Amino acid sequence: MSTQSATPACADVRVVGGGTIFLFLLLSDRARCWVEEHVSPNRQFLGHGLTVEHRYAQGLAAGMQEDGLVLTCEGVAR
Repeated sequence: MSTQSATPACADVRVVGGGTIFLFLLLSDRARCWVEEHVSPNRQFLGHGLTVEHRYAQGLAAGMQEDGLVLTCEGVAR
């Protein structure tokens, strides 16, 4: 998964994990609004993290970046 290089302080979303599930931690109001507008109402959260199956994670990250959100990764193979 390709992400912009960002320090955690300026990131809108932190992507954590790998394997079958990724957590997209929404760090800014921009990110929360983006999810409200673009992600299915059936979305699920684990704590504050949007849970995303691996088959959708790259597309979700790309869509966020195309709309100007800054992502950073933790424990994700790039």
